[in-house]
Amino acid sequence: MRIDWGRKNLRRYVQTSFLFYSLYIWYMLYLFVKHFDSGGASPYVPYPESVDAFMPLGALVALKNLVVNRVFDKIHPASLVILISILIISLLYRRGFCGWICPVGTVSEAISNLGIKIFGRNFRIPGFLDLFMRSIKYLLLLFFLKIVVIDMNSASLMAFLQSPYYKVVAAKLLDFWINPGRLTLIFTTAIVILSLIYRNFWCRYLCPYGALLGILGFSGVSSVKRKPEKCSDCRICTEVCSADIQIHTKNSVRSPECMACFICIESCPNKALSFSIFGRSLNKTNFAVLLLGTFFFIIVLARLTNHWNSGIPYSEYKYLIPVRDMISH
Repeated sequence: MRIDWGRKNLRRYVQTSFLFYSLYIWYMLYLFVKHFDSGGASPYVPYPESVDAFMPLGALVALKNLVVNRVFDKIHPASLVILISILIISLLYRRGFCGWICPVGTVSEAISNLGIKIFGRNFRIPGFLDLFMRSIKYLLLLFFLKIVVIDMNSASLMAFLQSPYYKVVAAKLLDFWINPGRLTLIFTTAIVILSLIYRNFWCRYLCPYGALLGILGFSGVSSVKRKPEKCSDCRICTEVCSADIQIHTKNSVRSPECMACFICIESCPNKALSFSIFGRSLNKTNFAVLLLGTFFFIIVLARLTNHWNSGIPYSEYKYLIPVRDMISH
């Protein structure tokens, strides 16, 4: 079934805003790096701290370092702040970050909607194979958690967070996407094609970040509620669910795949569905206000307490960025 975006404008506006802001901060990063690559000939722009959101593995290392060594990362503090805010959001609002804020999720969803226009619908991977495929993102999550949580001790955490590699990781990530290798192009092309055919392929099957947030959301305080006495068993809610959750069979939807997108709630002709947090129902507008309010409150608090801006001086960037190709982790 094709999703009627005309009834979903609020989420669409939020998603689009974050997507364009993400493109903007990547462009600012490009100008920042270009200044040092040109030896100062290109105008200087400040480092865009928000781009640290795209370094979740470094943020995970910083989080463990905060717990183990009780030291807040001063190299890319915004990365840790954003991770903490997303973890809190997931406990309160399920995978609301995935469904409302994440630019990768927005692109994945847009590609899937393009697939509907091309093929008339998205296809679904059948039962057992779907379950197997969904396990991939959890296996990837376990792999990264093993590296950070188990393999890295106190000393290695500090060494990584103070390393030249970590200091220029944003510039190296920019290089990775500006000059992608053959395998990167093949992998990205495959994901795009699969996303055209299958709804939210990346988010559903491969994203380890989404796996972590789904686990937190599953154990959180919110869910989609169904009132059986109002339900006519039309199954529209299940049909429109991008996560393929069998909503019409559940009184309380607590699946780790739920992204709190509100599409099922707004599609129900009998108003049998609602979003509940701490046992109280929320409409979509109030949900958006709480979700975004929580996200930005933590970021503003970090700014006010000097836990946002990078502590790397200009002179160090001037030395490290031009030689970043010779720096490895």
